[in-house]
This record gives sequence, C-alpha cells and structure tokens, in this order.
Amino acid sequence: MANDKETKHYGLYDPWLFYTTFTLVGLGLLMIFSATAQSSNGLFYLRRQVLFVVAGTITMVVASRIPYRCWKKIAVPFMLVTLGLVIATLFPVIGHKIKGASRWIRIGGFSIQPTEFLKIALVMLLAASLSKKAEKVRQFEIGVLPHLMIIGVIALIVNLQPDFGTVVVLCAVTWIMLFLGGARLLHIVAPLVPLVIVLALFVTGEGYRMARIKAFMDPWAVEKNGGYQVTRSLMAYGSGGITGKGLSNSELKLKHLPECHTDFIFPILGEELGLIGVLSALGIYVLLLTRGFLAAMRCPDMFGCLLAVGICAVIGLQIIINLAVTMGMLPPTGLTLPLMSYGGSSLLCTMTGIGIIMNVAREEPHAR
Repeated sequence: MANDKETKHYGLYDPWLFYTTFTLVGLGLLMIFSATAQSSNGLFYLRRQVLFVVAGTITMVVASRIPYRCWKKIAVPFMLVTLGLVIATLFPVIGHKIKGASRWIRIGGFSIQPTEFLKIALVMLLAASLSKKAEKVRQFEIGVLPHLMIIGVIALIVNLQPDFGTVVVLCAVTWIMLFLGGARLLHIVAPLVPLVIVLALFVTGEGYRMARIKAFMDPWAVEKNGGYQVTRSLMAYGSGGITGKGLSNSELKLKHLPECHTDFIFPILGEELGLIGVLSALGIYVLLLTRGFLAAMRCPDMFGCLLAVGICAVIGLQIIINLAVTMGMLPPTGLTLPLMSYGGSSLLCTMTGIGIIMNVAREEPHAR
C-alpha cells in the first residue's frame, strides 16, 4: 500500500512553465532583433542570443529531469565554485572589465557573468541549510545568524566588482527565504536596520552611485548628464500609446536610448507594441511566477519548496527592479530583464532555474 509520503510524476514538465518561458524568450528575440537590426552590428546580437537560447533550452531540459533533491548534495561545493569565479573576476588577468565594472570572464569569444550563477547557488545553499535545520531555524544563533554572515561575506565580494544591483537581489532573496523557512519575524526584521545602513554606505561611498541617485530624483534636470537614459526610456513608453508604433518602428532605439537591447529592452517593447504589449508581457511574467509558486506550495518537502520559492524570488525581483529602473522609479542598477534582455549568462541561469522548478512541479503527495 502506498505511503502518504510517496510521490508520483505528472509528466516531464509543467506545460504552463514551459510555454510561458518560451513565449517570453521568443518575445525577447523579437525585440532584440528590432532594437539592433539597424545598428552597425546588424544581426550579431540576434545570432548570439539564439545560441544562448539553444544552450539554455538544453540546460533547462536537463535540469527538469534531474531530481531536485540532488541539488541539496552539491549546494556547498557549487557555492564555493561560483564564489571562486566571482573572486576571479576581480583580478585583471582573469576578469574582463566593461564600463569600469569587472563582472565578466572571457572564454573564447564569449563572456560569462559568475554572479548570475551565484544567485542560483545562494538559493540552493539557503534551501539546503534551512530545510536541514528544521525547527532550529527559530533560534537566532542557529537559524539566522549563520546565514546573515554568509550573505554579508558574499555581498562584500560582489560589491567589489562593483555590482550593487546584484547585492540588493541577493540580500532580498536571503530575507525572503529566511522568512518562509520559519525564522522568527523579529530575528529577521532587527538586522534590517544595520543592513540598510551598510547599503547606504555602499551607495554614498561611490561618486557614480550618488550621481545616479541625483539623476533618479530629477532626471529631466540632468537630462544631458546622468538622466539621459531614463528620460529617453520614459519618452519611449509615452510615445507608444495604447497600440504602439508597430514592430521595428521604434524611433528611440536609433542611437537615442543606450543599452536598448539589454537593460532597457522593455521601453522599446512599450514604444513598438504600446500599452497592450506591455500588459501582455507582464501578464505572461505573472503567470510564469504563479506557476512557480504553485509548484513550491505543492512540493512534498521543505527543500524543494524553498528551492522553487528562491528561484522565483530571484526572477521576480529582477523583473520588478528592471522595470522600475526603466520607468524612473529606481536608480539604474545594471540588472537585465529575465528571459528578454540580451545576455548569455542571465538567460542560461534563468532557464536552468526554471528547469529546476519544473522538476519540483513534477512531484506531489498521493493525497493530492
């Protein structure tokens, strides 16, 4: 007779996770083509992104077939390897610097961004640790303090690149997973005060970050300086209207909106597809994350639940922050829009993470 704790498979994947992922990837390819087709590089970015999509599809399918509990066994070594790669970017011989930030490692004709892998590694480590501690997580010195020390060290290393946007995402994901892992609310709220102070010191300690804050406060006042990108982004959104100007008809992409194929790809979508396109894309993102959270809620064990929640939190936070930046609601952070922005490491890690969620979604208790 079947035990209540036994699980059964419901197919190779959750079809909603699969279709929403590839709808967003396809929309991203379309917008990258539109944003770059008339540039001097022509189809270069589209061809590269197609290669990343193929690689991401392979890793997603593989991850969806690997039992999610296997990640618990390699959480610590995976974290050490990814953190080692992040540290390696700080050395000029290894790290590849772009616009003053040393976040990449060149391998052949491609660049990898280790912090993208670090996000998944942190989720795995926290899920493994919190699920192992069980009820002890409610004790501050066991459930909260060790994890705060870990994220503190990681944040300091990542900030050296510098990559403040990733620091914010990593800290927020840690807080969310501690809360959902059963830590006392007081234990995770109290450290927020010194955390905010530290993050404020990170911001004020660098002149370019303060310039971004000033540009954020009133981008139109410094339009020709720090506010140029945000003002052009707002103009792109505004000029799209309800139905947009039509595919490939964006005017702001023609050397007026910097990084329009990476961090600022969504304003181009807004200009070409209008409010209808923006709301449709957001609806697909909401559906993707909803299916991910449902997979977490139905998972029969704590590790799988926290693993799915953590990956969804990483994706969701990056969506919120990226869109807030393009709408002038947050200072520029350098975070890409998951599944849509140009970038191999981001796309590869996001699709791999969704593959892991697919495997979590395959298992439910017989009682359900």
